[in-house]
Amino acid sequence: MPLDLLSRLKHETAACHARLENALDLMRDDLQRDEYIALLERFYGYVAPWEDAAGACMPSSLADFFDARRKAPLLAADLAALTGEVRPAGSVPQADPHDDLPRMQSIGDAFGSMYVMEGSTLGGRFIAPHVAERLDLSPGVGNAYFDGYGPRTGSMWNAFRETAAASVPERQYDYAVSAAIATFESLHAWLCPEAADAGRWQPAAGAAR
Repeated sequence: MPLDLLSRLKHETAACHARLENALDLMRDDLQRDEYIALLERFYGYVAPWEDAAGACMPSSLADFFDARRKAPLLAADLAALTGEVRPAGSVPQADPHDDLPRMQSIGDAFGSMYVMEGSTLGGRFIAPHVAERLDLSPGVGNAYFDGYGPRTGSMWNAFRETAAASVPERQYDYAVSAAIATFESLHAWLCPEAADAGRWQPAAGAAR
């Protein structure tokens, strides 16, 4: 029996997911404040343009669904709390939509890429308290991005899964998987540029448009 969309996304992105998680290693005990701020700046430079690109692929009926999941404001709030400076997105290096972000041209692309970004909120439930403890942060101040939806994380993830399954036609499953893998790879290249070329994913023949 063919796998459903979410099962395919989970299984076919597992290696990329593990590679990025290991490269970031945010659960280590020697995390430093300056290092963490620099990482948040990199995230901000990726997430802000990514949200605009992914949102542009969403039909108007899903605009509220997507907008409720925008997290660039959380990154801006974290950076302001940690540095004392209010920073617009343009104040940090920005990912180029054509060169640094995954290609998103369809709803399948958008949901595949969004799978990566929404899925990160699950791991964030463990990262947020660890960062707060290591860097002596008050709850939700400086770690709001990783805290994601807080106690609503589980329900928001389930709503994403249900909406993705209902919105992406089966003929676009390959596109969704390719976009998810490309998102992991582009995140790795953007957040860990020193290791960007190691084991870079190449699109499978079935992913061709």
